[in-house]
Amino acid sequence: MAHNSDDLPPISPASARWLVITGIVLGLGLALMLLPWMLPPLRDTLLGPSPKAYWYLTRASGLVAYALLWASTAMGLLITGRLSRIWPGGPVAIDLHNFLSMLGLSVTLFHVFILLGDQYIGYNLFSLLAPFASLNYRPVEVAMGQLALYLGWAVTLSFYIRKKIGPRTWRRFHYASFVVYLLALAHGMTAGTDTMTVPVAAMYIITWLATFFLIVYRILATMKAETLHTTGRKSTPHVATPVSGPTRGADVPASSHNGGST
Repeated sequence: MAHNSDDLPPISPASARWLVITGIVLGLGLALMLLPWMLPPLRDTLLGPSPKAYWYLTRASGLVAYALLWASTAMGLLITGRLSRIWPGGPVAIDLHNFLSMLGLSVTLFHVFILLGDQYIGYNLFSLLAPFASLNYRPVEVAMGQLALYLGWAVTLSFYIRKKIGPRTWRRFHYASFVVYLLALAHGMTAGTDTMTVPVAAMYIITWLATFFLIVYRILATMKAETLHTTGRKSTPHVATPVSGPTRGADVPASSHNGGST
């Protein structure tokens, strides 16, 4: 969602960002495997006859993933609205925007697949990955999250092929990140069982109001820039291009202007 982001090179290479993301995801997986054996009460919660930890983990990771995706959206709006020049700086903002997007989508994958351990609803790979296949629990609400995940990965990965598809096509496709954010917001508010709690409801309201403010600011800033550009172009006087060499009047004898003859 960056209007001028193709003019600002990121500071860190993409390989470094992917390496950090991979380390975080592997660390989460390793902790999930080792902690139950190190903490017997946690082992009973995860491996007991009616484990509830998987549902708590998916709710917690869902909230974290939403917060990261919102931060990425907000950072993208800061870039396009040029507020990033004030903080944190253009290239840093580009890095944060890309990193937050990848991290948010990676946490979303954890949010999805940890449900395989939940026995209450009985998810399988098909119901987790196929939109509207979650027949045992709010299929439409869950589908909004699934669509947000697929579209979010498409938008994020498009950054690495923007030179092939062209900056204009990439920029237009990048507007789909707004759709990703709205789908994630709708999914969290309607599918989450903790939406009506005060902290979660406050998070959704505050983040949405902040996003709305940044969108309005961007629209107004774009309109002002276009108005100044148009006004400046119209107010510029037209100056004829001087022609080198003698003028036409210098080539015609004075007598010819008076109708006389030589």
